[in-house]
Amino acid sequence: MTKIMVVIAMLVATTAHAESPYPTPTRDGRERIQRTGTCPTGYVGSGDKCEALHQDTPRAYPYIPGTACPSGTFRSGDACKAFR
Repeated sequence: MTKIMVVIAMLVATTAHAESPYPTPTRDGRERIQRTGTCPTGYVGSGDKCEALHQDTPRAYPYIPGTACPSGTFRSGDACKAFR
């Protein structure tokens, strides 16, 4: 029984610390996405993240290999970036 509780606790802790693949805001209002390769235009690499250069930089989303970018976006670096 205790082994099961330890495994569940480890899974919950791992899930809580997992990074979101979706854009998250920084304290100054710029977008930040998880870096999966080359950052899109208008973003700069900062460790394992890509951060927007400006607050009004169009939002970027992770690219899913083997698929097209969603409507209203285009491929930029290793991400799909929204049109203005």
